[in-house]
Amino acid sequence: MTLVHIVLGSASDLEAVKAAGMTQTLDTIGISSAVSVCSAHRNLEELGTFATEAVQNGAQVFIGVAGMATALPGALAGLTTMAKPIIGVPLDEHGIDSCIYMPPGVPVLTAGVGKSGLKNAAIATAQILAVNDPAITEGLATFLAASKKQPQFDIKEGSK
Repeated sequence: MTLVHIVLGSASDLEAVKAAGMTQTLDTIGISSAVSVCSAHRNLEELGTFATEAVQNGAQVFIGVAGMATALPGALAGLTTMAKPIIGVPLDEHGIDSCIYMPPGVPVLTAGVGKSGLKNAAIATAQILAVNDPAITEGLATFLAASKKQPQFDIKEGSK
């Protein structure tokens, strides 16, 4: 069962998702995910069918990547009848409005912009799913501990 669906409006956004390591992050934490491409502008009917079937098959969270298809996160929210968390990730400044200016009653969470936003969306997804799943809670804690950066104190000029 796929718990998380990462949906792109265009195949051209796939490299950004790969570079951010979203599916690897989710896999490491113990969360099944899938990446799909379906435009909210050109394929709304197919996107609706996809979202309905994904929910029926157990999807818990959707991540809508807002590249040129800036309507995607909001469309996913509507097509899932706002019953599942949608995390919108704008790839650049053009997608920001589609993630943060949603009408009342149409929540789309935003985890940041670009590669950092993509990575944060994967972690936020794990946080959402960890609420009811001890295995994901443990996987998230392990992932976060492994990715923790060590502090550096008393750095002298010229040192690395």
